[in-house]
Amino acid sequence: MWNDKRAIDLLEIEHPLIQAPMAGPTNPQIVAAVSEAGGLGGLGASGKSLDDLRVTIREIKSLTDRPFNVNLFNRSTEVYDSEARLGPILKELLQSYHSDMGLGPVPDPIPLYGPADKQLEVLIDERVPVVSFHFGVDAQTVATAKEAGAKVLCSATTVSEAILLEKLGVDAIIAQGAEAGGHRGTFQGDYRQALVGAVALVPRVVDAVSVPVIAAGGIMDSRGIVACLALGASAVQMGTAFLGCPEATVAPVWRDALEGAEAESTVVTEVLSGKPARGLHNRYIEELEAIDEPLLPYPSQSAVARELRKEAASRGEASFVAMWAGQGVGLFRRQPAADLVKQLVAESLQLINRLASG
Repeated sequence: MWNDKRAIDLLEIEHPLIQAPMAGPTNPQIVAAVSEAGGLGGLGASGKSLDDLRVTIREIKSLTDRPFNVNLFNRSTEVYDSEARLGPILKELLQSYHSDMGLGPVPDPIPLYGPADKQLEVLIDERVPVVSFHFGVDAQTVATAKEAGAKVLCSATTVSEAILLEKLGVDAIIAQGAEAGGHRGTFQGDYRQALVGAVALVPRVVDAVSVPVIAAGGIMDSRGIVACLALGASAVQMGTAFLGCPEATVAPVWRDALEGAEAESTVVTEVLSGKPARGLHNRYIEELEAIDEPLLPYPSQSAVARELRKEAASRGEASFVAMWAGQGVGLFRRQPAADLVKQLVAESLQLINRLASG
């Protein structure tokens, strides 16, 4: 059925389709639905408390006995600067948003993620079959996860990052093209130089490493899947495509905005969290980008906007919501997760056969 089965065999799945483990939109229902359909469902766990994480993993296992992935952020990114304070210009702007929304003072930043070490202990205790990392990973973490029997994946945005990840012992590398929505996984150098499109990135990573490569970034339909497989990828990871699934935890205002968006509707910005990420452009991004003042460090930049985003989402006000999206968003569709996987598989195989027959 599939010519390159390295990722399929490694992850013990039926089809080379991986649902991106997006923090926030993913939950037991969508993870289980994708895994039951033969792909690899994924949970974004970076912001979950230890108790919630354990409960969530057990719920996934109650819904499926198939492999699934849980994603954590690199523990080095969780260093929290308790001394960080808003600059006067940013504070005034955020307070004006709060006042317009009838909210109180802008909240102080708080730690949002981790601790990754303790989260990993939960994953090991619960025997999670696949563990993935974003923003890089260290050798000890890889070894710990693998010793517990987990397969380890990690994102790379450049060839040099991919080579390093292979040396660290990861089982497969996610080549994250510049088109991808959400946070850039860059962990070496300036992210601007790492904004390499998937068509350029994937074959170079494939040539540079011996482990399976998973293509990510802007993949929304069978054409993108087959193209990435032709570039040498053993599987694809899709995020924005699954935001249209009713199982995903996505605010209606975000999902509605995705439906009418195009590639040029997205932008890579640091103002949402303090780290570069791709999402739909809105007033919040535009006005904070215009400020001539340093941002708060990650993740404090995200934390100070938590009340504003929650209130805006509840009101259906897209101007202040963080709406992650990849550049393939113009192909967005609303469809149950299992149906989406089945359709993607059927259409991809049809396309492969059509191309093979000439």
